[in-house]
Amino acid sequence: MLCGVGLVVALGMGAGCAHDEAKYARTQGEKVGQAFAEKVRFADQLALLDQEQIALGRLAVERSSHPEVRRFAQLLIRDHENHLNDLRALAEGQAFSLALVDLNTQDTATGGAGWEGAEKGAHKGVKAYDKKVDKQVRAFVERRDELASRSGADFDQAFLEQVNEDQERGKELVAEGLDDYRGDTSLALLLGRTAPVLQSHQRQIDTLKGFIGD
Repeated sequence: MLCGVGLVVALGMGAGCAHDEAKYARTQGEKVGQAFAEKVRFADQLALLDQEQIALGRLAVERSSHPEVRRFAQLLIRDHENHLNDLRALAEGQAFSLALVDLNTQDTATGGAGWEGAEKGAHKGVKAYDKKVDKQVRAFVERRDELASRSGADFDQAFLEQVNEDQERGKELVAEGLDDYRGDTSLALLLGRTAPVLQSHQRQIDTLKGFIGD
């Protein structure tokens, strides 16, 4: 009988260990999924910045009265389109998708990144993140529309100030990404190429402000 009790206890301990191992594995899986989702959302923020700059650049090409500002706007479009294409290639290689929206005409909020291969952990915070992206899109549309209401040198100055502010935000994102994702070689290399481009834009903005009057 004692042997039987010992066997039951032993079996119970074994079941408990198995349960603990399964729980640990599930928790670890959720952590991996959550980390993956955080990286996707980080890439999403970079993509949103690109899309904003492309939209502002196109607006400036249409509305700026200064040829040098229009030339800079074309460069801004080209650089951020190239960066967005690099982000798309990275996303495809790592099996996730970016939230993309046409900010040239967008007047309602849409947002949210998509990803494949992520489990329960990846879906934590999805609704909150979607709301964040929607809020960002609405805020951008307001800034874009306010900028579009200007003309002449007033438009040029406001455009350059907005882009300079956005490029600074981009530099902060890059610094954050280099710190958080240094182990992701592809992403780290992309971020390493991004920072100099943003800095170059800011230098050109400083020069253009001298042309049009600060």
